[in-house]
Amino acid sequence: MVHSSLKVVKVFLASPSDLKAERIAAKEVVDEINNLSADHSGYHVDLVGWEDTVSVYGRPQATINRDLEQCEYFIGVMWKRWGTPPDDSGHYSSGFEEEFQNSIDRRQETGSPEISLLFKRIDEDQLSDPGDELKKVLKFQKKMIDDKAVLYETFDEPKEFERKIRRCITRYVQKLIEAEKGEEQDDESRARTSDSKELNGESERAATSERVTPFSVEGTKFLQHLISKTEGDEGQTSIATVDVARFRLLASIIKNSGNDKRPLGAHDANILFVNRSDLDLSFLEKVGLIDSGLEYYSSENLPLWHWLAEINAFRKNWLPLRSIFGDTEQQVGALAAMRLVSVPLLSQPLFDRENYTKIWFSEDAPNALRVAALGYLADYGMSADLSAIKAVLESGDYQTTSAAVDAVLRINLRDSREKAIRVLFELQSKSIDSNLLGSLFENGASISTELLSQGVGHGSSEVRRMVVKFLRERGALEAETAAQLISDSDAETRFEALQSLMEGGSHFSDDEAKKILVRPTVTPALGFFGGLGATDTEGESVWNQFREQRLSAMTHRELEQVASNSAKLDLDAEFVLDERQFATRGAKLRAAVDDHFKAKCAQIFEDIEQITGIESELVEKTRSIEEILRKNFTRKGLDIICRKKDTQDLNRVRKILDSGFLDYSDADIEYLKKIGEWEDIPRITASLKQPDGLRGSLLAIPTDNSKYRYAARAIYALGHNRLDELLELPAPSRLLSYLIVESTNKRFCALNDGSISRLFSSEHNDVRKAAALKCVRALPKSRLKKCLNDYVSGESYRYYNVIHWLDFGVSIPQDRARSAAATVFARGWQT
Repeated sequence: MVHSSLKVVKVFLASPSDLKAERIAAKEVVDEINNLSADHSGYHVDLVGWEDTVSVYGRPQATINRDLEQCEYFIGVMWKRWGTPPDDSGHYSSGFEEEFQNSIDRRQETGSPEISLLFKRIDEDQLSDPGDELKKVLKFQKKMIDDKAVLYETFDEPKEFERKIRRCITRYVQKLIEAEKGEEQDDESRARTSDSKELNGESERAATSERVTPFSVEGTKFLQHLISKTEGDEGQTSIATVDVARFRLLASIIKNSGNDKRPLGAHDANILFVNRSDLDLSFLEKVGLIDSGLEYYSSENLPLWHWLAEINAFRKNWLPLRSIFGDTEQQVGALAAMRLVSVPLLSQPLFDRENYTKIWFSEDAPNALRVAALGYLADYGMSADLSAIKAVLESGDYQTTSAAVDAVLRINLRDSREKAIRVLFELQSKSIDSNLLGSLFENGASISTELLSQGVGHGSSEVRRMVVKFLRERGALEAETAAQLISDSDAETRFEALQSLMEGGSHFSDDEAKKILVRPTVTPALGFFGGLGATDTEGESVWNQFREQRLSAMTHRELEQVASNSAKLDLDAEFVLDERQFATRGAKLRAAVDDHFKAKCAQIFEDIEQITGIESELVEKTRSIEEILRKNFTRKGLDIICRKKDTQDLNRVRKILDSGFLDYSDADIEYLKKIGEWEDIPRITASLKQPDGLRGSLLAIPTDNSKYRYAARAIYALGHNRLDELLELPAPSRLLSYLIVESTNKRFCALNDGSISRLFSSEHNDVRKAAALKCVRALPKSRLKKCLNDYVSGESYRYYNVIHWLDFGVSIPQDRARSAAATVFARGWQT
């Protein structure tokens, strides 16, 4: 029954100033009760407190007392503070005491208001040494125990407080409802009720169903229905899986501090989501599903967004409030969700931005919450948040330092890049996000030399590297500083410093340059081959870059002289000549590549034998690494051929790649991207299994995501007109996910539902997530909703992250969802 007019129940909430969070929670609970049951119960709860009192002339407490006199229910909440005297008369020691005593006096005279007290538990260490304020609270609590006039309850954490104040208010409202019914009920109906109770007890159950319980009206009806099922002949067999899931949901709603913290599990939450249209879930049950979704947010395996939309959470500031209430995992999940969809921190009565940061970064806040909050503030923080973040930084906790530095720099960067760089140099943090550094030093020409010079000695090798590079390029790296930096621990910094010294007129031989750039551990017997045993791979990389630059700067005659004087196994000068004079030397290089440098190496070994003698141990060691040498030479030769991008070399490149002889190189991928055809897609895919160049063959250095992203771009270039077929080709999951990301929205949207559904059914998490997010970005909302409905009605909905992200696209405003999906891609697709 919906009542045409509502009766207003005024509830006064009294508490000192240390319970602001609980006062906000009480407001949320009252809003929830009104939204859920006011129309049906006929009662609207109006929560009144000192913050609602209009400022007028006169004693403030007197104005508050006038509001109190209009209330029929007094709820007092106490923790550690007693409060301040309301005036100078000395009659009352705090405003709370005056409010409470006035309520007691009025209760004794008129029978109203109803009175409830809630005490937040005090830590044992505080009880051992209470201050003056806490002593007054404890004295008051003891008086309540001794007098036995007012019963009180205690609570530990916000969720327990929410549950208890909800029970207080709903019980009072139910009492009013029952009293109203009692007045209207005549003797005959009461007699029938009494007779019915005596006969079968059915009315007892009916009366129970009308009481307001932690389960809500809908939850109670479900439990009664479930019980009736178990009482039938079929018993347990008549209970459906969705019934079991809902039963567990209700159990999770009423958990106490002594119970397990684990909320509803993933499978049960998804069963309820799939059957959502057939269920009459209460507000509390939807909140329970939200809490479970936040608890497991990082796993992306529980529905969340639908339930947030169901309770209008974004307009009610629900997620920010959940970031300060609830279990740690739920707070962390709320912050992650806020970060994804750009939820702002909105100031509320009694609770402004500073209150959030105080709770997030309080002394007893777990590091997981601190890190999540820092991540949120890194994206949406303001200058006003910096003092709180710097306090975290100054605590010196290694688990939060990196996130705090990132947040401080990003907030400053939104104000001024110069300001952010100065803070970067002041902090001296050794670990800085590479993407953030890229943003800080983007368009480095606009950064003053004076400012850059302050970062030369920075603790981060990446920062030093960027600073030294910019200074060297503008000719502003001082010689004395460069002379010191050639001993730097970072190879690229040494390389920039060495170049600066040479540009300033200093001369270094190849041996001297190599000693600066490479910090080798060389096997003595292999020294003849140019340091193939060196383990300083970064140093080797910059040395090769240095040598290539030096050789490229030489004239043809100089190169020929270097080539003739180089060690037998040093062909670098010859390779530079081959690339420079490819028209005349290309045929010979092609032949050597086709031969995998067998003939060339045979000639080299023969020359070495003539120089050192047939029985030389060096010759034996040389032959033992013959295959490594041939791979190295063939790789360099094929890279030159690929860079020339001549169509006549297509079959040559294909044949060598098919042989599996060579390691991976971006040059092969780039060549096939420009010259290749559909049939070359499997070759690109197969090449990803190969190690990365010479370093990979010696040291087994693992590949990274950039390799797969580069290959995906090449494959998409060859097959974008046949995207449906392309996505069904055998490929590593990482490559397939990058292909999905690489595809344009228009071409992805042109895929039929079957092709998209197959991606959703992939056994690989990264493929499913990429497909779902691409759907959010590419598909209109009507089709997105259809994809979600088709998916959950099929057999493969066990892959819950598909539901998580498709529902995200359906339940969040599409412009915001698409922006968030774009952000995920822009931050880099990590698997």
